[in-house]
Amino acid sequence: MEKNIPQKESISESLKKYKEAIDKKPKKVNEVVPDSIPKATAFNPHNFENLMSKETDPDLMTSYESIKLPSNGLFYSHHISEVNVEYMTSKDEDLLTTPSLIENGTVLNVLLKRKIKTPGIIVEDLLPGDRNAIILFLRTSSYGSEYTVQVIDPRSGIPFKSVVDLTKLAYKENKEIPDEYGYFKVEIPMRKKTVIFRLISSGEDNILFKKAEAIKLAYGEEVSQYNTLKLKSHIIAINEKTDRSYIDKFVDAMPALDAYTIRKKVLDVSPDVNMDYEFITPDGYKFNAMLSVGVDFFFPNN
Repeated sequence: MEKNIPQKESISESLKKYKEAIDKKPKKVNEVVPDSIPKATAFNPHNFENLMSKETDPDLMTSYESIKLPSNGLFYSHHISEVNVEYMTSKDEDLLTTPSLIENGTVLNVLLKRKIKTPGIIVEDLLPGDRNAIILFLRTSSYGSEYTVQVIDPRSGIPFKSVVDLTKLAYKENKEIPDEYGYFKVEIPMRKKTVIFRLISSGEDNILFKKAEAIKLAYGEEVSQYNTLKLKSHIIAINEKTDRSYIDKFVDAMPALDAYTIRKKVLDVSPDVNMDYEFITPDGYKFNAMLSVGVDFFFPNN
C-alpha cells in the first residue's frame, strides 16, 4: 500500500492566506494606513530661497537694544531693571504723524507698546522717568543726538533757536531708595507732621491731567487743579492717618511751604533722565531750562 505523503503548500497559496489573516486583524486606533499618509507637495526652490533670505538677511530684520531703566526696577512687582527696545522703522514714522493719535494724546503710548519687546511691561505702569529714558533712546537712535529747539531768552522774552546735544542728558543720581512697599517719607515744616508718599505711574499722571482739565471745563475755572490732584495721589499717610477724605482735606488746607516741601522731595527721589539743559543766548548769556518730551521731540528739523 502506498503511503500518503503530505504535499507542500505552494508559495502563492501561503501568501494568499497570510494576506487574508492580516486583513481580518483589527486595526489599532493610531495605526497609519496607506490612505492616511499625506501626499507630497511640489517643492519650489525659489519660494524657499525667498523665505530663508527674509529670515537671515540683516537688512530685512528689525533689531533691538537693551535699555537700562533709571528706576532699576525698584518700583515694580516684576523688578525688571532693563528692557529690550526695538529700533524705529518707517512704519513708526507713519504712526507719529497720525492726527487722531496726536489729538487724543495716545501716540507715544502706542509707539512704546509697539517698540518695547520685553514681556510683562505695561506702558501705563511705567514711571515717567523710565518712560522718558525709552523715548530718549528711540529719538537718538532714529534721528541722531542733535535736537533743534526754540528757547525764550529769560531777560528779554525774545525767542531764539538752539541745538541740544541729547548725549549730554544723563540719568539722575538717586541716593535714596524706597522702603519695602516702595514708599518714602518727608517731614513738613509748618504742620510738623510726617508724610508718607509714593511715586505715581505715567498712566496715573495722564488720568489726573485729564481729570483736572475736565473739572476746569465743567466749572468754568481759570486755574487747573492738576498739581493739587497729583499731590493728593502721591500721599499715602499723614502721621499714620490713611483716610482718603482726611488726606484730601489736609492737602486743601496745607500751607504753601509744606506743599512745596513734599513736591520737592518727590522730585528729588524720582528716577528720571535729567532734562535740565544749559542754553546760551546769541550774546553769550547762559541759563538753564527744562526740555519737554512730546511728539515734536521726534522731528529732527523742527
